Amino acid sequence: MVAIKTKLEKVAHLIFIAPSMLFIVLLAIVPLCYAVYLSFRSYSLILPVDQAAFNGLDNYIAILTNRDFQNSVWWTLLFCFCTVIISVGMGLLIAVLLTNQRDSPGVRLLKSLLVLPMMVAPVVSSTMWKIMFGAVYGPINWLIQVFGGTPVSWTGKTWAARMAIVVIDSWGSIPFCMLIFTGALTTIPSELYESARVDGANSFTIFWKVTLPMIRNFFALVLSIRVMDSLKVFDPIMIMTDGGPHSSTESIGTIMYKTAFRYMDIGQGSAAAIVFFVLIAIISVATLLLTRDKED
Repeated sequence: MVAIKTKLEKVAHLIFIAPSMLFIVLLAIVPLCYAVYLSFRSYSLILPVDQAAFNGLDNYIAILTNRDFQNSVWWTLLFCFCTVIISVGMGLLIAVLLTNQRDSPGVRLLKSLLVLPMMVAPVVSSTMWKIMFGAVYGPINWLIQVFGGTPVSWTGKTWAARMAIVVIDSWGSIPFCMLIFTGALTTIPSELYESARVDGANSFTIFWKVTLPMIRNFFALVLSIRVMDSLKVFDPIMIMTDGGPHSSTESIGTIMYKTAFRYMDIGQGSAAAIVFFVLIAIISVATLLLTRDKED
């Protein structure tokens, strides 16, 4: 009996995680392997499945030499850089400001209001912002006119469309960063701040020398998650601009979707998905390596 109990204890953790591992295999590993398989075949939705022949690296060559795909890669990387800087920076700033204030009912209410954008579905928030950015009846253009400016065609100009998409994504992601940083700041012992003030350190020095090092791991976590999320941007672009004007706001995700389901080319769409997967993996690993603690 003792031997049987010991064996059960050794495999108990495997039994408990087996259902989750099964879901991961069925919903992630199997589709990924199938996508790799399709990426080497000339598979189109308008043709019978039995005509999907092996074509080697043709799909990869076609998608990598596609000018729209190349432009989408650069725009996706630029979008990632802008939104990560804004969301992580603003989230940290708001968290520091709220943590320094007394935990009064007003501060708690403000925290609740600031979290609301994260609770809204991306499709709903993108639709709401599309209405706000309306060229004729949009509130944003109305405010611009009130202050003597000229209305902007937010979906007709490249810089305006890109700026609008960055604003939409940042609005929804700042609350997530704020929540993580708020929790991280509460883990810092108050004695460290008191010691720093006794030594004559100012607010900036305390933030740079005490706060940031103490929340380094949380910072790395938020940064890596935001990098991965921003690289996968899809909803704001499809709803706000549908990739326009002149394909200037096409991301890798929208190009991948349109290639596979609008243009019915599953082979090239799968090749784009694999390239996208590899790009996200490389950037995510690089982000973790750059932000990890040197002691690790």
